[in-house]
Amino acid sequence: MTVKTLTIDGQMVSAHEHNTLLEAAQESGIHIPTLCHLDGVGDVGACRLCLVEIAGINKLLPACVTKVSEGMEVTTKSDRLQRYRRTIIEMLFAEGNHICSVCVANGNCELQDLAIEMGMDHVRLAYQFPQRSVDTSHERFAIDH
Repeated sequence: MTVKTLTIDGQMVSAHEHNTLLEAAQESGIHIPTLCHLDGVGDVGACRLCLVEIAGINKLLPACVTKVSEGMEVTTKSDRLQRYRRTIIEMLFAEGNHICSVCVANGNCELQDLAIEMGMDHVRLAYQFPQRSVDTSHERFAIDH
């Protein structure tokens, strides 16, 4: 396997060519926020929280599905990324039923933790208040979307 050398937030990092930017960052102790990256499940870049800036590329790329390449210069923390990530978290809160005060996970919630990390203290978007029924079609399990 070929090893690639790149820079993440000014830190020189080495990673195998098959690694993603997220894996390379995590192995180097660099934090990139994620929601949809779960151990044992394939990455698809759906939540977009792991967006990073890469020198020479205009658009933001998801770190969980972008492979490392030699000489890459990656930025994981910038005002632009902070604004994007905060907006994503706000959209999740506005789209779903996130009444934290009555949730059993209140205080132990990945979404709440990310909102705090992004500096979110209110939602600037209109709440959608979706009417989703509880699915009890299985004899042992129910899911409240």
